[in-house]
Amino acid sequence: MLEYGIKAITTNPTLITKADEIIKLVDSRTKKTRAFVVPVEYADYIEKISKEIEYKKWVEEKKKLLKNSSIDEDMDELTLAGAESISEYLGDS
Repeated sequence: MLEYGIKAITTNPTLITKADEIIKLVDSRTKKTRAFVVPVEYADYIEKISKEIEYKKWVEEKKKLLKNSSIDEDMDELTLAGAESISEYLGDS
Protein backbone atom coordinates (compact mmCIF):
# COMPACT_ATOMS: atom_id res chain seq x y z
CA MET A 1 0.00 0.00 0.00
CA LEU A 2 1.31 3.41 -0.96
CA GLU A 3 0.87 6.34 1.41
CA TYR A 4 0.75 9.95 0.25
CA GLY A 5 -0.05 13.24 1.85
CA ILE A 6 -2.99 15.19 0.49
CA LYS A 7 -0.67 17.98 -0.65
CA ALA A 8 1.40 15.51 -2.70
CA ILE A 9 -1.72 14.41 -4.56
CA THR A 10 -2.94 17.95 -5.21
CA THR A 11 0.43 18.98 -6.62
CA ASN A 12 0.93 15.77 -8.60
CA PRO A 13 -2.43 14.06 -9.39
CA THR A 14 -0.75 11.59 -11.75
CA LEU A 15 0.34 9.71 -8.63
CA ILE A 16 -3.23 8.40 -8.52
CA THR A 17 -3.60 7.59 -12.21
CA LYS A 18 -0.27 5.76 -12.41
CA ALA A 19 -0.71 3.74 -9.21
CA ASP A 20 -1.37 0.02 -9.50
CA GLU A 21 -1.94 -0.55 -5.79
CA ILE A 22 -4.08 0.94 -3.04
CA ILE A 23 -3.16 4.48 -1.99
CA LYS A 24 -3.73 5.73 1.54
CA LEU A 25 -4.23 9.52 1.73
CA VAL A 26 -3.01 10.98 5.02
CA ASP A 27 -3.43 14.49 6.38
CA SER A 28 0.13 15.45 7.27
CA ARG A 29 -0.92 17.91 9.99
CA THR A 30 -3.19 15.58 11.96
CA LYS A 31 -1.62 12.27 10.81
CA LYS A 32 -5.14 10.93 10.20
CA THR A 33 -6.08 8.77 7.26
CA ARG A 34 -8.56 10.70 5.12
CA ALA A 35 -9.22 8.37 2.21
CA PHE A 36 -8.19 5.31 0.25
CA VAL A 37 -7.83 5.25 -3.52
CA VAL A 38 -8.41 1.80 -4.95
CA PRO A 39 -7.44 0.72 -8.48
CA VAL A 40 -10.31 -0.12 -10.82
CA GLU A 41 -9.33 -3.82 -10.84
CA TYR A 42 -11.03 -4.04 -7.43
CA ALA A 43 -14.31 -2.47 -8.58
CA ASP A 44 -16.38 -5.65 -8.07
CA TYR A 45 -15.19 -5.97 -4.47
CA ILE A 46 -15.76 -2.29 -3.75
CA GLU A 47 -19.30 -2.36 -5.15
CA LYS A 48 -20.25 -5.31 -2.96
CA ILE A 49 -18.71 -3.69 0.13
CA SER A 50 -20.46 -0.42 -0.71
CA LYS A 51 -23.83 -2.19 -0.88
CA GLU A 52 -23.19 -3.84 2.48
CA ILE A 53 -22.30 -0.49 4.05
CA GLU A 54 -25.42 1.15 2.59
CA TYR A 55 -27.55 -1.71 3.90
CA LYS A 56 -26.05 -1.45 7.40
CA LYS A 57 -26.77 2.30 7.42
CA TRP A 58 -30.34 1.55 6.31
CA VAL A 59 -30.75 -1.02 9.12
CA GLU A 60 -29.47 1.43 11.72
CA GLU A 61 -31.86 4.09 10.45
CA LYS A 62 -34.79 1.66 10.68
CA LYS A 63 -33.74 0.57 14.18
CA LYS A 64 -33.80 4.20 15.30
CA LEU A 65 -37.25 4.66 13.79
CA LEU A 66 -38.53 1.50 15.51
CA LYS A 67 -37.02 2.55 18.81
CA ASN A 68 -38.76 5.92 18.59
CA SER A 69 -42.09 4.50 17.44
CA SER A 70 -44.88 2.94 19.48
CA ILE A 71 -45.25 -0.14 17.27
CA ASP A 72 -45.70 -3.36 19.27
CA GLU A 73 -44.95 -5.99 16.60
CA ASP A 74 -43.26 -9.32 17.06
CA MET A 75 -39.47 -8.82 16.73
CA ASP A 76 -39.03 -12.29 15.20
CA GLU A 77 -41.06 -11.22 12.17
CA LEU A 78 -38.92 -8.12 11.77
CA THR A 79 -35.72 -10.18 12.02
CA LEU A 80 -36.88 -12.55 9.28
CA ALA A 81 -37.86 -9.69 7.03
CA GLY A 82 -34.42 -8.14 7.53
CA ALA A 83 -32.61 -11.37 6.59
CA GLU A 84 -34.65 -11.73 3.41
CA SER A 85 -34.19 -8.10 2.41
CA ILE A 86 -30.38 -8.18 2.73
CA SER A 87 -30.27 -11.15 0.36
CA GLU A 88 -32.44 -9.30 -2.16
CA TYR A 89 -30.50 -6.06 -1.70
CA LEU A 90 -27.14 -7.76 -2.31
CA GLY A 91 -28.48 -9.84 -5.17
CA ASP A 92 -27.73 -13.15 -3.43
CA SER A 93 -31.20 -14.62 -4.01
